[in-house]
Amino acid sequence: MLQQKSKNSLNFTHQKKYLFEISQTLSYCSNCSTVIITDKSGKTISPIKPKKCEIHKEESLPTFLYKSEANKIYNFSNDKSYNKIRSDFVKLMKSNCKKLDLNLKTFFSALDYFDRICSIFVAFDLKSLKQISDLCIILSAKMNENMSKAMEVKCALGGSSNKNYVKDELYLLQILKYDLVRITSYDILRDILMCGFIFNDEDFQEKKMNSIYDKIENMLYLFCESKHWIYMSPKEIAMGIVGWARDFLGLVPFSKNIQIVFLNEFNDIHNYIKCLNKIKKCFKIKENKNSDNIIKNDINNSINIGNHSDSTKDSNSDNN
Repeated sequence: MLQQKSKNSLNFTHQKKYLFEISQTLSYCSNCSTVIITDKSGKTISPIKPKKCEIHKEESLPTFLYKSEANKIYNFSNDKSYNKIRSDFVKLMKSNCKKLDLNLKTFFSALDYFDRICSIFVAFDLKSLKQISDLCIILSAKMNENMSKAMEVKCALGGSSNKNYVKDELYLLQILKYDLVRITSYDILRDILMCGFIFNDEDFQEKKMNSIYDKIENMLYLFCESKHWIYMSPKEIAMGIVGWARDFLGLVPFSKNIQIVFLNEFNDIHNYIKCLNKIKKCFKIKENKNSDNIIKNDINNSINIGNHSDSTKDSNSDNN
């Protein structure tokens, strides 16, 4: 449990009733979803972020503070065979979610269900996997969309016309152990964006920061097709994307402040560096350029490259 921080150590820009202590050096303001670092001298360091990210989130703590689920990697019975077909099904699920106008949380939860279910299979029947992917979207829509949208999804993906639907859904629920509320990389990335991952003691271009904030979820959306995805934990993936964004801004990907706020497990820092290197290789990011006029083009080109080439063809044997 978080303890409310004593009055004499409060940052004057945050109200006492919203400020909670995470550690001796770290506090969290639920009113604006911001973390505050306090050093030994009493100096405070806070993230800089777009105004739209100052969201009241008193009802729950940021997902990056949870360790068990956020750091879980699934053990696949046949990862090599699965990875040969996985990207096609991810694209199919993206297409269905887009046609049905579902939010990204619904998509990433459905993808989590699909990966978890497929992790137990030794062989893969494409027709059955198509049905499973549809059922995963239906289950996720029930959890993350309103009732009318969930019913629309069920009808569109054949759940209403399938005589064995109830039996099939029950089978998947049993495989998932009825656990449909898991922390995904999308959840973690969203909370990191809300808290901010660039600090007021760092030098950066505001225009470039805003461009990154507009594109960073798209990078995660494209990277989920990568063959590296199933070998990383949700937190490693989210932090790898954040590390890429900071590197693009000319900042140290995993600075001391980043480690204090987001990487509680300092001994695992090398795992995050490996994930960052694989993400950078996946999108073939070019070196930062000096001209502000090509910032958005750089990001768009990176996304286009990732979408059409390396994100679906990258190698499992990459040990960077």
